[in-house]
Amino acid sequence: MRRILLALAALSAFMTGPAWAEAQNYMVALGGRPLGTLQFNGQSRNAAFLLSLNNAPFGIKNGTFNAVTQSAGGDVSYLGSNRGSETRDIAIARTADRVTSVTITPSSEMTAMSNAKAVPAGVLFPPEVFAALAKSGGCPSPLALYDGRRVVQIATQATSQEGASVLCEMSYRVVMGPGYVSPFYLKSFGMELVYTAGELAKASLSGGGFKVHLTRQ
Repeated sequence: MRRILLALAALSAFMTGPAWAEAQNYMVALGGRPLGTLQFNGQSRNAAFLLSLNNAPFGIKNGTFNAVTQSAGGDVSYLGSNRGSETRDIAIARTADRVTSVTITPSSEMTAMSNAKAVPAGVLFPPEVFAALAKSGGCPSPLALYDGRRVVQIATQATSQEGASVLCEMSYRVVMGPGYVSPFYLKSFGMELVYTAGELAKASLSGGGFKVHLTRQ
């Protein structure tokens, strides 16, 4: 619990400080239905985003998700905090390329992949992955995402050019741990990224008959 409280304090300081002065803002939509917003700021291992949803169908997932990573030398700390329809805090530490600790509150949200020893080397935390997508300038190299509960592999499948925009057809696959969205536990998604003038203009994730869009504002 002490680790969670310290991480929450760091999250609050990071998100209200000058690091957020040049935030990237995205509209979140399900098909044509606006759901909320995502605000991102950061570079590589020091990054944060705030996802705010207020118009989800039936209010099932309304609320906020704050996520931040901070680095010091070879150490990186992560905190993901859900508030609203879900209440969950996940604090993770990584040294070099290995996860060294995972703390989840409440403990009932833990999975088999919440054991640090079970996590493969080389994973990135959610803000680091978003930074890699937003700052890559084009179709990204393969990435391994770890959020404390699962490991996801993200890879470019195809690249095409449309005028000034580069389109990236991606795969997004849960390879260790549970899928998303109980009780469906979806593990495989289609993902599309659009870069215009070297900047991420739009990202889409589709699966289970749904398609969610992030559109840069």
